[in-house]
Parts: sequence; structure tokens; C-alpha cells
Amino acid sequence: MATAFVPFALVGYALAAVAWWVARRLRDQPGRRWAHAVPVVALAGLVLHAAWLAPLYVGGHSSGHADLVVMTSNLRLGHADMTAVGRVAVAQGVDVLVLEEATASATASMVGLHGRFPYSAGQPAPGAFGTVVYSRWPLEDVTQLPVSKGGWKMRVHAPRPFWLVGVHTSQPLVDAPKWRQDHDVLNSALADLDGPVVAAGDFNATLDHRPMRDLLGLGFSDAARQANSGWQPTWPGAGDAAGALPFGLRLLTLDHVLVDKDYSAISTSTYEIPRSDHRALVARLAAR
Repeated sequence: MATAFVPFALVGYALAAVAWWVARRLRDQPGRRWAHAVPVVALAGLVLHAAWLAPLYVGGHSSGHADLVVMTSNLRLGHADMTAVGRVAVAQGVDVLVLEEATASATASMVGLHGRFPYSAGQPAPGAFGTVVYSRWPLEDVTQLPVSKGGWKMRVHAPRPFWLVGVHTSQPLVDAPKWRQDHDVLNSALADLDGPVVAAGDFNATLDHRPMRDLLGLGFSDAARQANSGWQPTWPGAGDAAGALPFGLRLLTLDHVLVDKDYSAISTSTYEIPRSDHRALVARLAAR
């Protein structure tokens, strides 16, 4: 949990610098002397964390028309407003949609979108264990991965065919060993794929967690980071979802779209889905 909040250390170091300034004002008070070490630590921390976060905001990235638009949305045990999910998917011109915590009743609501997404794969399930993929193009070589809350790999027969992996890993605070095992399975599956690859879903991890860093080490890029989308947390989501923070505040980026060297992210954006505790994430990608 501490690792998930690493980016917030930037604020902590700034507060430490303020505390040092206050300590300096206490000229003759005990403890003033040791406080002189605080600005050194605070400045080092500010510089280090600013350097880590800078790629989220600055740098070059692709522009122009997207060759592929991918969306992922966690439905919170199937309770999410499926009308809102469909509305976002259509408005954003989504080509491939990955749904986590997809129940049978939730997927039944997708019937009205069969004209846009005539192909589907995966499997709905009660509670948090269903992961389903919808696509504008045929899905081939569909294989289930042994990921606890649902993982699937498939070949998307788009104009430029690519491999898609849709995933929802275990929650680390509930079962840390299972969470690590899920990510080991995911990392192994992605490492074995040849050709263009896109992975999308609820990874239950931020980019500071080791499993995500391992994925980046395989040559994958996080679309939001690559597109310089800035601070774009996806959890907690809508204010009317159980466990969400007031006023729609969000803390962590747990949902990701990862791309290999064959794609470059143009932009990413998140959207509130009523009755879900995650925001939907849409990534617009350009083929290289």
C-alpha cells in the first residue's frame, strides 16, 4: 500500500521544507540545530520525485488520427451503469472494449451495442471474476489465462492484426501471494507473444509496483505515461459508488493500457461511470 502512494511523497517533501522554515523561526528553541538537515533531504526528495513524475507531463508523443482506440472499464461487481459504458465507448470511437467484473446481467446489457462490437470473447461470472472483451473485428486464438479474476489473450483480426490481453488481477491487500502469482502469469504470457501486443484491464497496481516495472522492463509502455497525460488516477471512481471518496476524488492509477513498440500512445482520458468504483480509461494509439 505504501508503494501505491509513492507519487504523493512530492507533497510530503514540500511540507517538510515548510516545517524547516518554521523551525528556523524558532531561533532559541531546543531542536533547532538538527532541523538544518531537513532542507537538504526535502530538496533532494523534491528533485528526485519531480524527475520521476516529469515524463507524465512533458515530452514528445504521437499525434493525429488514432489507428486503434482501446477502452477498459471495471464494472464493480456488475453494478456499473452500462448505458454510460456504452455511451463512452461509442462517443470515443472505441475499437476494443475490455470489461472487468462483468456479470451475466451486465453483459446482457451490451446487446444494443452488437452493431458496433459484433465480436466478443472471455467469460462473465458472478462478483468480481468475469472479464469480457468486445471488438469491432474478429477475435481468434482465444485462450484463458490462469489469472484469479479473469485473464484472456486473443488475436484481434484488425486491418493490422495484434494480440490483445485483457486482465483483472487479484487485489494485493486481500491476497498478496495470489496478486504476485497473477502478475507472474501475465508477464510470462506477454513475453511469449510475437508481433504487436496491447494489454488492458485492472492490474490492481501502479507503475511504482515491481510487477508493473517488470512489464515495462519487457519493452511495454504505459499509454498514459507515453502520451504525457499527467496525473490520471482511476480509483476510486464515481462518488455514488460504495467506497469512493467524496467529491469524486481519486487517488491511484490501477487501470492501464500497455503497448509494445508497435504502437505509440496519442492520448488517454478517463470517464466517470456511475455506480462503478473505477473510472473508465480510453487510450488512443497510433501504429508505428
